[in-house]
Amino acid sequence: MEPIPIVPLACANWIAGSAACILKGRSACSKCHLVVYCGTECQKRHWAVHKNVCKSDLIRANWRPAWDREGYQPAWESTRASRAWHNPFGGEKYLWGNVPAIDVLRLPENEGNAYPDDISLLFAASGDLRHVIETVVGLRDGPMGRIQVTLNDREFEVVARNAVLLLFALTAPTNNPTADEATTFDVAESLIHLWYSALIPARLLSQLQSRIKPLITEVCRKIASKAPGARLAKTWQLGPGRSLRLVLTKEEWLKLEKLLEASEQLTCDEATNIRTAVTLAPERADYRDRWYFKEATPSMRLAKQRFREDGLLLPFGHPRTGFDTPNPTLFQANGYWSMCDKSDPLDGWPMLEIRDRPFPAKEDCYGQLFVYLRKKLKSFLERLAVVNINFEMHCVDVRELPQYLERDKYTRIEASNISDTCYLGIRETLARLCSLLQLPQKNPHATLITLFLNAVMEVVKMDNEQDEIPNMKLLMEYLPTPNVFSLLSRHSADMLRIWDARNLVLDVDTYFERYRALRRFDQIAAELNIAEKESNTVTERWPMRLKLQPGQEGAREEFALLLASGWSGMERYVEWRREEPSSRRG
Repeated sequence: MEPIPIVPLACANWIAGSAACILKGRSACSKCHLVVYCGTECQKRHWAVHKNVCKSDLIRANWRPAWDREGYQPAWESTRASRAWHNPFGGEKYLWGNVPAIDVLRLPENEGNAYPDDISLLFAASGDLRHVIETVVGLRDGPMGRIQVTLNDREFEVVARNAVLLLFALTAPTNNPTADEATTFDVAESLIHLWYSALIPARLLSQLQSRIKPLITEVCRKIASKAPGARLAKTWQLGPGRSLRLVLTKEEWLKLEKLLEASEQLTCDEATNIRTAVTLAPERADYRDRWYFKEATPSMRLAKQRFREDGLLLPFGHPRTGFDTPNPTLFQANGYWSMCDKSDPLDGWPMLEIRDRPFPAKEDCYGQLFVYLRKKLKSFLERLAVVNINFEMHCVDVRELPQYLERDKYTRIEASNISDTCYLGIRETLARLCSLLQLPQKNPHATLITLFLNAVMEVVKMDNEQDEIPNMKLLMEYLPTPNVFSLLSRHSADMLRIWDARNLVLDVDTYFERYRALRRFDQIAAELNIAEKESNTVTERWPMRLKLQPGQEGAREEFALLLASGWSGMERYVEWRREEPSSRRG
């Protein structure tokens, strides 16, 4: 049977091993809103299967976590974890982004659409490719200078995945400006699965091994006699005006070659068992229930559970057949799942915006994300076909990075949240990176972007216990009215939801001002001849903060979606510009 197209959404009437309806889905199940059918006949025929969804306990409006229903002490109360319920469990790699993608250029608001010069971007602690993709998609139409994109991350697994994804995109048939739309969408869908799906179709692995692995194997053959620890570079010219330069140690090149063979060492069942030992770990059942109780709608609980079970980024009602090969970029060579049990593709993209878009299965958050990414990656592939762009990739600690790069070169530097105190901190981040930013005489709009994920909570937890007490009056304007008796227990589901929601109504500006003073932003800036921009021109200062006030239309829905997300609402971007050394003199 030919694969069923994923978009537009197909009728959900399919059963493994039997003929499936391949007509377009037109109307959603009126109860769960997770699947669509071509008509009532298919919906009736499929009910024997679908009733397991619509009658699931998770989808009941009055569902409660097990510890709350049965009256036992939840897992975090009986261990040293205590209130640290968000502590990671599983792998320690961050292969998916945890804040929405940003366009780090935004030319119209900065240099202007007519900017004639070359553009050079540095993603100093890149994480995944989402910011790169968002930025490339945002490039203007028409003639432009050359785009230089430099990515670095200290984690080999992150760099390896980014290299594989970029090589896959740059060697695809879509590199031809005349590539047809169907081909471009097919490559876009393949990129989605390489990025996010635990299992991939065998044909996709075949493409990796026929197109990408030979490129790596050739390098490994040539460097066989090089000394251990040697840092070696390879540049691939991948079409007119497009190249990728990858710099790794000898040992990392060999690991990259082996990574593309990882799926050959695992069966599909073995890979699934390895992943679900993390994502469905019995000892984390109470934690999952706590997260599910915060979901914006009952159906979203079921969508999240499905993704934990099969690890496939697909619309809820789409057949899972054909995904029978472990994704070699997610299962490492020694056979372990790389990420923690809270890792979620939804966190790296603007789900509040995506959820507002028309979609037939309105509760299918992963289906919505798939359709959004399909279009986004199609646009990315189309831009790659027409712009002059060079990619350069490194795998070093940020503190070592400047020695490999040119000074005064970059139009934008995006530093992720290495400026948080638990990583490099703001002083060392600026000290290491600011000299790489273009001087104002070259480009007054050149910007260094830092992100603070933990700053507000660091201040909240410092001294004053009053700072941690939830603003009950304000929270009750957003949250469902709880049972009064449930609030008598500090670990009832209602009380814990209030505790988890408290961050969303904090006066984050006040706390961040205290953090700025505590960490001496002004003093550091003066010493390093760099200045904090009075107004951000690239990023929103508080991108995840609530936009709607209590009582406004949609305010409760916005609050519910933010509470259910992996975001805290306290994410803060700070932008910096260099100053001439003499500009601070009196």
